Amino acid sequence: MHTKILVLLFFPVLLYAQSNKETANKVTRYFYDDKVTSVEIWYGSDKKRDSMKTYHSNGKLNEVFYYDEKGLKNSNCYQYDMQGEKRVTWDFLHGILVSRTDHKLPFNKDSEETMKKILERLAKLNVKTNYNPDKIVDIAKRGNLRARLGNISLAIEDLKRVEFLMDKISKKATIIPDSVKTKREKFKSNIYDLLGNLYMSFEMENHAFHYFNKAMVSAPNDYRILYNFANCLQNRKQNDLALYYLEKIIKEKPEHGHARWGIAKLYSDLGQYEKAMENINVAFTKEKTIIEHSSGYGGRDLKTTRGLLYHKLGDSEKGIKDLKGVLEMDKKNTYALKNLGIIYLDQKKYKEACELFQKAKELNYSLIFNENDLDSLLESACNNIVPDEIFQKKKPFVFPNPAVSSISVENFSTQKFSYALFDFESNPVLNGNTTNGTIDVSSLASGFYILKVSSEAVTETFKLIKQ
Repeated sequence: MHTKILVLLFFPVLLYAQSNKETANKVTRYFYDDKVTSVEIWYGSDKKRDSMKTYHSNGKLNEVFYYDEKGLKNSNCYQYDMQGEKRVTWDFLHGILVSRTDHKLPFNKDSEETMKKILERLAKLNVKTNYNPDKIVDIAKRGNLRARLGNISLAIEDLKRVEFLMDKISKKATIIPDSVKTKREKFKSNIYDLLGNLYMSFEMENHAFHYFNKAMVSAPNDYRILYNFANCLQNRKQNDLALYYLEKIIKEKPEHGHARWGIAKLYSDLGQYEKAMENINVAFTKEKTIIEHSSGYGGRDLKTTRGLLYHKLGDSEKGIKDLKGVLEMDKKNTYALKNLGIIYLDQKKYKEACELFQKAKELNYSLIFNENDLDSLLESACNNIVPDEIFQKKKPFVFPNPAVSSISVENFSTQKFSYALFDFESNPVLNGNTTNGTIDVSSLASGFYILKVSSEAVTETFKLIKQ
């Protein structure tokens, strides 16, 4: 298929299909949950796309692409890191990628060797395909490598192209051996899983959950995919569903490092520090694997998580050592800055805590991690007050989730409410009223749904997986 057709198919309709949208005279903008711009598309007087910019969650420019009069990428295009330093230059000529120049390795020193290897693999693939692969395996490989390097828009473009080609193959009425079918399903699951993660990076939650569900259907016993979905849920503060998947993984794979790391963070948020430490210790036995297989490793990494746990369990010096070690590797790790500040605040070292919290705020901690705890910590430290410890409150949730036949809404203000279910594209599929807090979902097809429940006083929205 011609490149122009692919661009028109994959980007306007599928990549940026989300409700957080604003259209002005010559620009269309999309937003993260906190209203920070995520994508900005500019149009010329002929109403054709002129340029596109994506932004990091802290508001800094991420990618910028320019287009010719036919809507094809053209001239030098760029990517920047969260501090505004140039990372990559791509040179396009009327939709054809001519060259790629990497100015700075992405991420921190922990993952430096891994990133070098990924760049080497991408360079070899670019030489092999002259920067423009046409075989489905090579396109998928490039999409994977671009995703690992944080080149989000280009990765999605590759992977959506692969999905399109896979669908064309599936529509051909041919009988294939079970072994080939199994191999294809595994391949598809990897593509869907990557797309789920990439859409989530723009906080396009409905599309992300849709692709995670497709990945799990294609490979129900792939614990890597289950973990990626659980991590996505955890980042979205949907802890009950995240806990379900993490416990499922650990039950079958007790030494699963990523799952242990994820559940340690969850228990830490809930104030269950001993359980959290038990799990983070297991995760540390897989530290090398976790670093090698975690795109953008850093932030709330293993040592940042353990550092606070040491302190909460009475060994503050070990906690300080962990966190200072993290900051030596990446002085701009805002989660480590915050956790070290918490230790100093508890030790009544107000000046040191205040400085750390201020630095975390300057580096946009709250935007990066979608957390709202920093302002209260900053106020306490800078006013010489030790704050009361605050744990995450138990929120309303759907049980069981995933569901088979019926569900109930727990911790909601009343058992009498109206409800409506929508598919991932927000099409209504089921609605009604209940007087006992339960909803019959047996008629729904397997998949991902959005549940909205309303009483006179309050409205809540949930994500539901129907098996």
